[in-house]
Amino acid sequence: MKTNFIFNERPLPWNKLRTYPWQWALSSLLLLSPMATIAQQQQIEGKVQTSNDKPIAGASITDLRTGQTTSSDGQGRFKINASPGDKLVITYVGYRKTEMIVGQQRLMDVLLNEDNTDLEEVVVVGYGTQKKASLTGAISSVNNKEITVTKNENVVNMLAGKMPGVRISQQSSQPGSFESNIDIRGMGEPLIVVDGIPRDKDYLSRMDANEIESVSVLKDASAAVYGVRSANGVLLVTTRRGSNEDGNFEINYSYNRAWQKFLYVPNTVDALAYMQLKNEQIGRDFNSNYPAKMPNIFGAADFEAYQNGTKKTSNYVDAAFDKVSPQYQHNLSINGGGKKVNYFFNLGHMDQMGAYKSKSLNYNRWNFRSNIDAQITDRLKASLDVGGYADETNQPRTDIWAVYKQAWRQRPIVPIYVNDNPLYPNFEMIDNENPVVVTDSKQTGYRKFLRKQFNGIISLDYKVPFVEGLNAKATYNYDFKYSDNTDFKKSYFLYSYTPPVYDGNGQIITPEKYNAHEKNAPTTVRRSSYPDTHSLMQFTLNYNRRFAEKHQVSGLLLFVEEYNKWDSFYAQREIMVNSEYLFAGEDKNQLANMEGIGERTARGLVGKFNYDYLGKYIAEFSFRYDGSSKFPKESRWGFFPAASVGWRISEEGFIKNNYNFINNLKIRASYGKLGDDRSAGNYPSTIVGYALEPNETGWIFGGNLVNGALPTAIPNPNLTWYTSKTADVGLDMDLWNGKLGLTFDYFNRNRSGLLATSLDLIPGTVGANLPQENLESDRTFGYELSLTHRNKINDFNYFINAQVSSTKSQFVNRVESKAGNSYDNWRNRYSNRNKEIWWGKEYAGQFGSYEQIYNHPTLVSSGTLPGDYYYQDWNGDGVINDADNHPIATYNMPLINYGFTLGGSWRGLDLTMNFQGAAKVYVQYSEVLAGPLQFDGGALTQFLDRWRPVDAGADLFNPSTQWLAGYYPSTGSAMAEGTRAVQNASYLRLKTLELGYSLPQQWLKTLKIKNLRIYASAYNLLTWTGLKYTDPEHPGSAGGSSSGDIDVYKYPINKTYNIGASIKF
Repeated sequence: MKTNFIFNERPLPWNKLRTYPWQWALSSLLLLSPMATIAQQQQIEGKVQTSNDKPIAGASITDLRTGQTTSSDGQGRFKINASPGDKLVITYVGYRKTEMIVGQQRLMDVLLNEDNTDLEEVVVVGYGTQKKASLTGAISSVNNKEITVTKNENVVNMLAGKMPGVRISQQSSQPGSFESNIDIRGMGEPLIVVDGIPRDKDYLSRMDANEIESVSVLKDASAAVYGVRSANGVLLVTTRRGSNEDGNFEINYSYNRAWQKFLYVPNTVDALAYMQLKNEQIGRDFNSNYPAKMPNIFGAADFEAYQNGTKKTSNYVDAAFDKVSPQYQHNLSINGGGKKVNYFFNLGHMDQMGAYKSKSLNYNRWNFRSNIDAQITDRLKASLDVGGYADETNQPRTDIWAVYKQAWRQRPIVPIYVNDNPLYPNFEMIDNENPVVVTDSKQTGYRKFLRKQFNGIISLDYKVPFVEGLNAKATYNYDFKYSDNTDFKKSYFLYSYTPPVYDGNGQIITPEKYNAHEKNAPTTVRRSSYPDTHSLMQFTLNYNRRFAEKHQVSGLLLFVEEYNKWDSFYAQREIMVNSEYLFAGEDKNQLANMEGIGERTARGLVGKFNYDYLGKYIAEFSFRYDGSSKFPKESRWGFFPAASVGWRISEEGFIKNNYNFINNLKIRASYGKLGDDRSAGNYPSTIVGYALEPNETGWIFGGNLVNGALPTAIPNPNLTWYTSKTADVGLDMDLWNGKLGLTFDYFNRNRSGLLATSLDLIPGTVGANLPQENLESDRTFGYELSLTHRNKINDFNYFINAQVSSTKSQFVNRVESKAGNSYDNWRNRYSNRNKEIWWGKEYAGQFGSYEQIYNHPTLVSSGTLPGDYYYQDWNGDGVINDADNHPIATYNMPLINYGFTLGGSWRGLDLTMNFQGAAKVYVQYSEVLAGPLQFDGGALTQFLDRWRPVDAGADLFNPSTQWLAGYYPSTGSAMAEGTRAVQNASYLRLKTLELGYSLPQQWLKTLKIKNLRIYASAYNLLTWTGLKYTDPEHPGSAGGSSSGDIDVYKYPINKTYNIGASIKF
């Protein structure tokens, strides 16, 4: 029978939709909920199996007329109510869809054939799931198997090179630091959502990969349903759930043992090389200013002492760091259930040791998860999800970057211990810091970071009676995160040495003496705590139904409210004895303070409407009406609509009936408005804050100083989020039954309302600065392409997945002032120009002789020597100066990112290789990587490849001196700049290599083991790059950025070798 629809033909004005989003969404949902007559039904029983008669558990059986769905049990059996003439659609991932017409029979056997296409794959999208064939947005996903093939302590690193448009850059392998960046299409870090709840990157990084079912990324307007935090895209993480319906359960245990080793650590020179470099530096520095040749600092006797072994080179890097450090991971999970209850339990533990020989750097973590689904009645389903982690990071008190800096800088002629006695660590070093001693927490103190996070989600899902396909769902989430940190600064001693004094008869007048120099005094202990709570309530109406076997209609209306509160407190005391407990201190030297407190509230209303006609014409419309407490009341609400359409050309008769090799050919487009409030801080406390520091400002009342309140900025009641308008056009194609797949997207994002401070001048008497305003705008655009190939040759299965993306970002409008001349106006302009441009001089070569120096067309300094750099006179004025700087490269963000995965299996053997790469990206090294002997310190071995005189004792400024050519100029010359200093950081890296073997089933049956697999793998095994001496993912100095000097000393990235096993009962 047909269903009647009644529509009001008067169009509702768009401005009314914006004004009344609640009414519009509710009306839309009611239109989707007509009453239909119910035909006479009967119970159909059946069995789903493969072509070789193996039962298929979990196959989906759907009645297209009623929309009723069920799934097959562990033996492939199913039951469903249907009427004669109804069409049943049976699907299962990896098999071709089958359709059957219900007749008078009550028994039905279904045979599914293998299908290499993944069109039936279910993908997690915003507030729901969709089959891949019906997607109209730019969405990529990976499953648990694809994630866990990479073995790493950080889940974020395990996603590298596996999804187009998703760039993962690992900054460090420091235990407990989790310094890896996620970037979507060059737009920035996405919103992270785990099981429908917004989380931060720290939480995702610390998850156990074995608890994750899949990860999806929303890269276009499909992210708009997440409102004010979705402008950079959304990363959706779904955890695993129980799946068995036959009452049985599975137990899985896995173990991984890893050996970690640094990648690309520069080597320091030995004592002989250092002395030679130092003599060359002194000869150049002084001889250019004095007529007589200055004598060398180190003479023949100094060199001979190291050559014959009387003295030994000090290598601070080798003394402080181990070559290899261990890591262990254990995981135990239970997966099972029955008709009423399904459950998944997971417990994970990892222990990672750092590279310090002192064993003072380590990280330990426990993960837990329990996901339970209970079918209370035929209509009511309840779910309870509990998860979280507890971890501990221990490290010496001195920052790791400072340790590296000192280890690279120290002079190799200075012993680590006075007279090589380990009881007396040397004081007479650069900055009087001994980088070996400070790596030992027992000697110098420590920092301990304890973190705990618990989260619980309870939800009730109810099938509304009388309205087929309508569900109501209520969800409540509570998170508690707590950090307890200890900073123990322990005083310790370094030593200098005074040798004995003898008289003329060889008798000791003054004995030798070890002079103690106290460091870190006084001993102090500081404890700090950071509690953080987050709650979320969500109410959803969801409608999904098929009409007349042609029209698939679904809709969603959702209300969500979030509340987040955090604060911080610390206490500190000076300790008279070397104790790590606060109570050991004196009252007069104690300090307690609250560092800050804050809260955030957000509310939103979400609506979605999906329409699918015969799997051929697909459309989706969505909106979100969002409010954020980060902004003033007058401007905290925003409306974010989005729309997308798709046309599956492959379902048209002229394709379907003539080109059988085309399984899927779809074009799609999307457009939406998204928002972001993350850059705004918190309006009451940071946009308009007050300085309350003691003695900052105040008044004297009765002889006492009373603190004053100093506003940090003038309030701006119009401050609001920035908005992002995103467009995407895409093509999806699957050919030859999944043997070849292609996806292409072109995207463009225009942001407006970016925060900046006006350059207008205000009088100092105002007493405050101008506030931030929504003044700037930018544009990001590019493309991404992915290719897949899968095939089977007898018992050999293999696959290839490859993706590449390219992104550019430009400032459209930037707050900037005009300079005093045309060059500076051009040089300092940002509007309508690409971001992150590197300016510098064009390298032209190295002087090869004195004659070339004398005849050079531009002015050269008097101290110039063969081997020194010279640069192009870019503006042709006969002088090399700052006016010759021009755009030479881009930094930080690669123009091109790519990755590919190769894999295959033959009988019990399997092999997987995952590659990641980047191109058109550049870095510039700073500090000790830029030149030798800086800060009167040592040098790295790469600087031995330099111009130097054939005769080590020759006068460098004598025109007759003969030279040996090298890559670098002679020691002591000006360091490289411009294109000579810029290093090409393009690379291709074998991120993962894993070889596994699954034991034959006939060997395991008697032991009641379902599966036993052993493997060997490697992480960051090989890298192809023109970059030398450091890792291409490791940050360097970017165009003179202030953080570059510290970043260059970050803990190195690890290469890891793994062995492990997994067993299933």
